[in-house]
Amino acid sequence: MSEQKIKVVALGDSITYGFPYTPEHSWVDIAGDLLNIKIINQGSCGDTTSFMLYRFFNCVVYYNPTHVIIMGGVNDAFCKISPGTVGENIRKMCTHAEESGIIPIIGLPTPVNEKLFENILTLYREQMNLFAGERQIKTIDFYRSILDPETGGIQDDYHVDGVHPSIYGYEAMTQAVKKEHFM
Repeated sequence: MSEQKIKVVALGDSITYGFPYTPEHSWVDIAGDLLNIKIINQGSCGDTTSFMLYRFFNCVVYYNPTHVIIMGGVNDAFCKISPGTVGENIRKMCTHAEESGIIPIIGLPTPVNEKLFENILTLYREQMNLFAGERQIKTIDFYRSILDPETGGIQDDYHVDGVHPSIYGYEAMTQAVKKEHFM
C-alpha cells in the first residue's frame, strides 16, 4: 500500500485526543507528521470502550479509512469495567472495521501510576494481546513506550498527572507507531 493511499483514523479517549493539550500535540498528529500519513484524530475525553463502540460508525467508518487504531481502556479501568466487557468491545470494533474493509490495529493502553487501576489495565492488555494474536491483528505497544519498569507506571517526565502523557510522553508514544503497522 503506498503512503498516499493510507488513511488512518485513531479512535480513543483523552490520550488519543492529546489532553491536557490540543490534538496538535497528540501522538496522533506527531505520528502522522513523522510518517507522512493522514491520521484523523477521533479521541474523545472521558471515553470508555463502550462509547467508542457506540460512535464507531460515525467516527471511523464515515471517513472510509484504510486503517483504524483502536486505543481505549483507561477510563474503563477507572470505572472498574470487567476485562470481559472491554475485550468484547474491542472485538466488536475490530469486527466492524473488518466488515467495512478497514484494517484494525489495537493500541495497548498506556500505564497509569495508580496501582489498582494499573492492575485492571494489565488484564485488559492481556485480553487485547490474546485477541490480536488469535485474529492476526497488529498491535501498537503504547504501554511500553512510556513505562517506568521500576514503578510499573508512567516515567516521571512522561506524564502530567499520573494518567495523561506530557509532551515528552506523547513524543515517546509516537515512536511506537511504525510504518510497518500500515503495510
